[in-house]
Amino acid sequence: MLGDNWIIPEIDKKAEENLSKSLCVYPLTSRILLSRGFSAPDAAKSYLNKSNLTLHSPLLMKDMEKARDRIKRAIKDGEHICIYGDYDVDGVTSTAMLYLYLKSEGASCECFIPERLSEGYGLNKSSIEKIAIAATLIITVDTGITAVDEVAFAAALGVDVIITDHHNCRETPPPAHAIVNPRRPDCPYPFKSLAGVGVVFKLICALMGDTQRAFDEYSDLAALGTVADVMPLTDENRLIVIHGLKLLSRTNRPGLAALMDNAGVPEENGFRKVNSTVVGYTLAPRLNAAGRISSAEKSLRLLLETDYQAADILAKDICEVNKKRQSTEQAIFEEAINQIGAIKGEKYSYILSSDAWHQGVIGVVASRIAERYLLPVLLFSFDGDIGKGSGRSIKGLSLTDMLGECGDLLIEFGGHELAAGLSIHKKNLDEFIKRFESLAAASLAEKTSPPPLEIDCEMFFNEITVENARELSLLEPFGLANASPLFILKNACITEISPISRDRHIRVKIKSPDFKHKQDISGVYFGISHIEFPFCRGDCCDLACTLGVNDYHGYSAPQIFIKDARPREDEKREIRRSREYYNKICPVSPIHETAAGQNRASIPEFIIPAINDFRAVFRVLKRELSGEKKRVSARYLKRKIELTEKIRIDLCTLITVIDVIAEFGLAEVIKIRGNDIIEIKLLPCREKINIDNSKILKSIKNLYC
Repeated sequence: MLGDNWIIPEIDKKAEENLSKSLCVYPLTSRILLSRGFSAPDAAKSYLNKSNLTLHSPLLMKDMEKARDRIKRAIKDGEHICIYGDYDVDGVTSTAMLYLYLKSEGASCECFIPERLSEGYGLNKSSIEKIAIAATLIITVDTGITAVDEVAFAAALGVDVIITDHHNCRETPPPAHAIVNPRRPDCPYPFKSLAGVGVVFKLICALMGDTQRAFDEYSDLAALGTVADVMPLTDENRLIVIHGLKLLSRTNRPGLAALMDNAGVPEENGFRKVNSTVVGYTLAPRLNAAGRISSAEKSLRLLLETDYQAADILAKDICEVNKKRQSTEQAIFEEAINQIGAIKGEKYSYILSSDAWHQGVIGVVASRIAERYLLPVLLFSFDGDIGKGSGRSIKGLSLTDMLGECGDLLIEFGGHELAAGLSIHKKNLDEFIKRFESLAAASLAEKTSPPPLEIDCEMFFNEITVENARELSLLEPFGLANASPLFILKNACITEISPISRDRHIRVKIKSPDFKHKQDISGVYFGISHIEFPFCRGDCCDLACTLGVNDYHGYSAPQIFIKDARPREDEKREIRRSREYYNKICPVSPIHETAAGQNRASIPEFIIPAINDFRAVFRVLKRELSGEKKRVSARYLKRKIELTEKIRIDLCTLITVIDVIAEFGLAEVIKIRGNDIIEIKLLPCREKINIDNSKILKSIKNLYC
């Protein structure tokens, strides 16, 4: 959290001026365009007005003609078709879209989405056997690419299978009538990153032979699934989402209208304010919730509903399911955090389990915990002897590679670098934890910093305006591979820090260092409490932030959204020096095994905690923690001690005091790798403590004997 991992490109001032003049845009916009590689005015203009985007012919995709012709024959001959989908938003929108198209062509068809808990992901033989009673053709959407045995089983029952999918292929493909997947090794399709719903959209384009009509009728569903599945918003995906968001803003689908009404999506002049953020954080979680803890069929019915009153009832139910999902998720999260608190010693991974956890949400919880501790996390939900798990990792540490090293202990596993699903017998869990922890330790031992933060360019205080923020919308839609512009705002002076939403977030007010701007600039930092923020009122720092507009009761004001903060250079040097000291004296340092007095010259004696340091730290911890377990920035504690206790304390001294407090059992402490966040809870003191008995302090003092 010193900003050493911030990547900030140099922007040529002359090029910025020329591009700004050529495009008639503000300098801030031209600076972003330059940082993203658009130096030529024509290319930049095409990017802004989206004229550089085109759709590829769907027939370029391998097996597309075979799939098209087989479906047309099925419609013509009155065959019964089953659309076999997945329970996430990508799968549900894919299923709805294909069903709506087939019904519009007079096809006899039905939809099937397996239950997450009872049937699991993908094709299964039991369901295929039931489907085969009536259907002669199964079309998979967003699934099926690895279902070799299941497709062969369907063929044996006289059922053809067309697979449409976007997941990675295995060496042996299923024996399907057609496999439409741009990720096939032998597929020449030029864009490989379509969502499952994007592949279905291309199939409908091929069936219709009219891309514009497909856009007009189905791009809303395609956009919904593409954003929800976090696909890169480049090439065709960008065009699909642009068109789809326009359709969503004036939707004529009763189900989507009811969902937006119940989710509180605002409407103005007959248009709903829908962008990729609203889709990703408001609509998608609600549609996903049904598939996680209830039934994805609820979401499918909502998308297909033609009557608003009926849709409103469904939407209310789905919003309630989402609330239940949130409360279930929070309960599991809190229990998992308690399990972590009971684990002793430094850890490089967390593998946790319970017989009571809901399998549908443990992946989301694993993601939250991995983000919280910057470590790989796996959660298992056991039903008898079998535990089904979900894992999340951090950038640069491949989850599937490590699971591969433990494959003999697992029933099965699959996924990718950052997320995976797996299952295990209970008897193998302890050995699995031991082996996985060893692999994680080997991978993380040298990794001490979080992934780099890629900043577009610098933003100056006089550029924080509503006009600049509005112009940035020309770069939308934002998402993966086209992120909202991230700026560095240098030397921001903090005038106020206020907790919001029960201290889950903070509002920060800042001024420029020369105070030329009379009005404070307001900023919001989501997902951080005031004691995790390493600065106090009156401090100055650099901010990594995005720029937006706060529209409130007809009044518009610019607002920044903070993503990270770093200290000034002089403070950085002091923090680095303190960390060097601590690395030499900390309890796990090899220095404790060296002869007394060695390295004495490199470690100043003032870092040894005195009794007054202990008293000051303890008083501030009691005030700030209020008896609860909380995450707190060590640098925040340092500033609060200096401001309220009126003593100077080195960061190394402060953390050493916390180590000693933990040594005596006066606190539960977890240090977060890669930054200065400490998770801490003070515990009751049952007897008087003599700090001179501390092994940690004795070890440090031996250096000066």
